[in-house]
Amino acid sequence: MIDQDWKLLLFMKDFTGRGADCFYWFDDGRLLETDAQDVVKFSGAVVCHDFWMIRDALFDKTGTLPNTVVDLDEFRISTSGNPEDRLAREKHDVTAVLEQYGVEQEVCSAYKRMFNKGIPFEAGVASKAAAALAQMYLALLERAEAAGEAERFFTVEVPVYRLLQSAMAVGIIIDRQRLSEMRAEAEHDYFMCLKDYSAKHNMPLETPNRSALEEKLRSDGFELDDVSIEYLLEYVPHQRDFGSDTIALQAADTARRVLGSLTLSTTIMRPVLDVFGSRTSRIHLRSPSLQNISKKYRGIIAAREGAELSYVDFDQYEVGIMAALSKDCELMELYAAGDMYDLFATTHLGLPGNRKAAKQLFLSYAYGMSKKALIDAAVSLGVDRPRAKTAFGLFVQYEAWKRSVWADFQANGRVATLLGNHYLRDRGGPLTAKEQRSAVSQVVQGTASLIFKRALLDVGELDDVTIVLPMHDALLFEHRLADTPNKVVTAFENAMTTTLGGGVRGKASVGAFATG
Repeated sequence: MIDQDWKLLLFMKDFTGRGADCFYWFDDGRLLETDAQDVVKFSGAVVCHDFWMIRDALFDKTGTLPNTVVDLDEFRISTSGNPEDRLAREKHDVTAVLEQYGVEQEVCSAYKRMFNKGIPFEAGVASKAAAALAQMYLALLERAEAAGEAERFFTVEVPVYRLLQSAMAVGIIIDRQRLSEMRAEAEHDYFMCLKDYSAKHNMPLETPNRSALEEKLRSDGFELDDVSIEYLLEYVPHQRDFGSDTIALQAADTARRVLGSLTLSTTIMRPVLDVFGSRTSRIHLRSPSLQNISKKYRGIIAAREGAELSYVDFDQYEVGIMAALSKDCELMELYAAGDMYDLFATTHLGLPGNRKAAKQLFLSYAYGMSKKALIDAAVSLGVDRPRAKTAFGLFVQYEAWKRSVWADFQANGRVATLLGNHYLRDRGGPLTAKEQRSAVSQVVQGTASLIFKRALLDVGELDDVTIVLPMHDALLFEHRLADTPNKVVTAFENAMTTTLGGGVRGKASVGAFATG
C-alpha cells in the first residue's frame, strides 16, 4: 500500500458555490490542469491538503470520491505522536510547515493568500508550493515508517477516511419539522437547567468557562495541578453533584448551539469530519458537531424513503479492552458475566442499582486515581471503607499491567496501542499522576479507536448498509432488510475479538439512537 502510485493534487476552490473549482496535478515538476472526473478516476493515492474543502464539489460533479485520499495534514498529525500538532491545526494551515520542505516564506505566504482567493492564481507560486508539498509527503512516509505508524495509517486511517468522507458527502437527512420543535425545546431545557444549576451551586446565570470552573473547584478543595478539569468533573464525586450537574449543563448548552446552527430550511447536512480528531484517534464531527447532542434531540435525523435507521454500539467497551490487554482474570469474569458495572455495584461495592456510581468509581480506578482518593470517593458515595479497599484490590493483574505501561512510557518516552498511534512524552524524570493517566488512556482509548475503525471498514462491506453517522464508538446507519442490524452487531463483535487476539469475546448490541 505504501509503495502504490500517487499524485499530488492542488485545487483552487470556488467559494461562490457556482462550480468553477480548478484542479491541478503536479507531475514531473509541472502543474497540469485537470478536472473532477480525472481526479476521481485516478487509481492511486490522491495526495493533497484540506481535502474537506473540495470533498463536496468533487462528489457533486462525479457522484463519488477518489479511491484513496491522503490528506497531508491528517497524515502529519496522525503519525507525529505529538498532541500539540492536532491542537495547532485549528490555528495554522499547511503553509505553516512548508518552509522546512524547501520553499521560501514569501512563497508560503503568497500560496496561502492565493488558496484563500486573496490574490489571483499564479502558476509559478503554485508550482513551488506543490514541490514542497510533494517533499512533505515523501518525508512523512519516511517518518511514518520509522515510527511504526505506516501500517496503521495506510491500512486503517486512509480507508476509513475515504469511507466516512463519502458518507458525509452523501449527506444526512434532516426532518425540518422535528428540527423546529427540537430547537425550541433545547432552548427551554437549557435555560431551565441553567436556572436550577445557578441556584443549586451558587454560580452565575451562565455556562461557566474554564476560569470559573477552576475557581469553583479550588474553592471546594480540589487540587488542579496534576489533573484536568474534565477528569475532576467526570470521575470524581462532588458535594451536591456539582460535577454531573456541570456536565449536564454543558451538554444542554452544546445541544442548543448545534441545533441553533442549523437553519430551518436545512434538509441535508454534510458535516466536516476529523477521522483523527483526538490524541487517541477518535472520530469527531465538526460544523455541526452532531455527536455532541443528547439522545433527546437526535430525532432530527431521518432515514431516506424506504429505509430505516438502526444504531449499534459496543457493550462495556473499555472494560473489555482493559481485560484483554491486561489479562486480568477478575476483570475478564466480570466482563463476560453480563453488565460489568451492575455486577460490580451489587457484588463488590454494596450499591445495588447504582450502576452510575460503580462506573464512575471503576473508571477512576482504571485510569489511575490514587488509592486513597479512590477509597474516599467510594465512601462519599455510600460504600463501606473496608469493602471499598477489598473491591479495588481485586484486579492484581490489571495493576501490574498499568505499572508496565507507566514503566514503558518513562523508559522509552513513548507509548503506543496494538498498532501504532504512539504518544510522545515531552519531559524527563518520574511520571506525574497526569502522565500515568494519559499513558493508560492512550493505550486503552487508542485501541478502542483502532477496533471501531476496523469495525467500520467491515460494516462498509455489507450490501444493505448506508453509513449515516459515527457516534464515538457506535454507528447510526440506514438499511432496508430486517436482519441487517444483526450483521452489523456481528461485524462489531468480530472486529473487537480479532483485534484483541481472542483475549475477550467482543460484545455489541442494537440500541436506541434517539428518545422521544
